Amino acid sequence: MIRTVWDNIEEGALCFLLVVMVLITFVTVITRYVFDYPLSYIDQLVPNLLVWVTFLGSSAAVKRKAHLGLSMVYDAFPASVRPAVDVLVLLGTGAFFSATAWYGWKVVVLQMENRMMASLGYPSWFVGLAVPVGSVLFVVRAVETWWRYRQGAPETAPGTPGI
Repeated sequence: MIRTVWDNIEEGALCFLLVVMVLITFVTVITRYVFDYPLSYIDQLVPNLLVWVTFLGSSAAVKRKAHLGLSMVYDAFPASVRPAVDVLVLLGTGAFFSATAWYGWKVVVLQMENRMMASLGYPSWFVGLAVPVGSVLFVVRAVETWWRYRQGAPETAPGTPGI
């Protein structure tokens, strides 16, 4: 049960957020064009949720090895060298997203200290929190995926790097 929840946490959150975004957009269009009563302030919620969708989506994609890759370059390496290339890619993306998580957290702390508020009445750090949370999830999923494929799990697509 816990494993199933962990394996599908991004997808569940993404489905929920996308449904909320569609509903908000639908309601704002109806109120604006049918009732001539625009709810312009609520339109800001959709781009804020899109930040969460972007970072959670990147984590979900790395889990499926669905990110764009340079498979032509990867395939040019001999099969015996590809595990080392996988490690280099993992280290590079891990370092990038770890730094993104670190600096994203620093921004969230600043937002909390300054008590910055979004116009909708929720704290702006709620939106900023997507950066460190999504980045940490990306690193965790990248390591999980790399490990799974090193243990012999079949690749989802031929010629895809190990993460």
